[in-house]
Amino acid sequence: MPRRPETPSAVRKAGKHAQHSLSKEDRDKLIKRLRSIAHLFDDAVTVPGTKITLGWDAVLGLIPIVGDASTTAVSAYFLWEAYRLGASRWTLTKMVWNVLVDFIIGFIPLVGDLFDVTFRANRRNMKLLEKELGKHSNGR
Repeated sequence: MPRRPETPSAVRKAGKHAQHSLSKEDRDKLIKRLRSIAHLFDDAVTVPGTKITLGWDAVLGLIPIVGDASTTAVSAYFLWEAYRLGASRWTLTKMVWNVLVDFIIGFIPLVGDLFDVTFRANRRNMKLLEKELGKHSNGR
């Protein structure tokens, strides 16, 4: 079925930046990939005998500078894909804030490492994105 043409202003108002260029199958694959990234980087492994979960963000954060920079690069990719999926500016702003907080606090020795275990920026961003995408799909 052909798509209904949308004006650029209608696309902006709906917060669908590049969303219209992704097929439903591509969107679903991308969302699944972002969920996997959030899981791997924030809570992939449970510490035995506890309810504490860790991911690559906490592990790589132990490596000074390089670790925090690499996990921030992954978070930047996450932000780019959220943009492509059509997240609103407000949602993207909140997501960027989560990444910046994680990045800045991550540079503080020991405190930053403990913060990585508790803050979980990627999981927070995935929740924000899913909430945003739910608004779009329910509004159609």
